[in-house]
Amino acid sequence: MTQIEKDTILDFASSDISLNEFYKKLPNYQNDNFILQKYLEAIKLKNKEYLSYLRLVPINNISLFEGINRELLCEKWHIENEDIVTLFQFTWNNNIENIPILLKAIDNIPEYLEDDDFKYPYVRKIIYAIGAQPQPESLLALEKLASETNDIKIKELALHQLGKRKEYHSLKEDL
Repeated sequence: MTQIEKDTILDFASSDISLNEFYKKLPNYQNDNFILQKYLEAIKLKNKEYLSYLRLVPINNISLFEGINRELLCEKWHIENEDIVTLFQFTWNNNIENIPILLKAIDNIPEYLEDDDFKYPYVRKIIYAIGAQPQPESLLALEKLASETNDIKIKELALHQLGKRKEYHSLKEDL
């Protein structure tokens, strides 16, 4: 990534230039496939600075980036994990293929989140994202997680979310 690209992305992210000005300076960034290739390059190089800049770039078709973010979620070299989990909870919450990735993320806590003060809020977020995926697969995954983990806090979080999801599902059926 060139310095011009970095500067232009920062100018856009800080609202110093408009989206039109951004695209005039970096016309290739209008193409989501171009941005996707940039993400693949950042992953290949394990370049967290490059990834941080890319996260600021506007994209038109967010669904193109679900696979990239599945891959990134289980990587430990960057600091984007919490943002990615949020995307799986609120945006990419309709695909049972996300469930194993989210479960794997619980076993692959990045170093910057390993302290208990950060780990369990992150795990809670992952468990919420699992619960947001299609049922009954998400409920089965939460039940399995609760029954197989040796971590008492993770078990409590999974059982809590499982109860909430079953309650929500029951209310929805009553309507």
